[in-house]
Amino acid sequence: MTILVVVATRDPHRQSEALRAALGLTLRGGKVHVLLDAPPATPLAQRAADTLTSFGYRVGPGDLAAAIRTADAVEVWT
Repeated sequence: MTILVVVATRDPHRQSEALRAALGLTLRGGKVHVLLDAPPATPLAQRAADTLTSFGYRVGPGDLAAAIRTADAVEVWT
């Protein structure tokens, strides 16, 4: 199962929470693709993004429509 996590918030703490949640989704065995509309705003967000990337998951800006087509589920953080 591929889960698309769309992080569309400017609140740095909310962004960190979304990235940590995306990391948590991988613990259940899901594949995660994270679309960020802004660079990681806190050290915690950066660490979560780096960890996801090191596990081979895509994290960063991208084509929302294409990502939705390939996802089995979508989670949006605003």
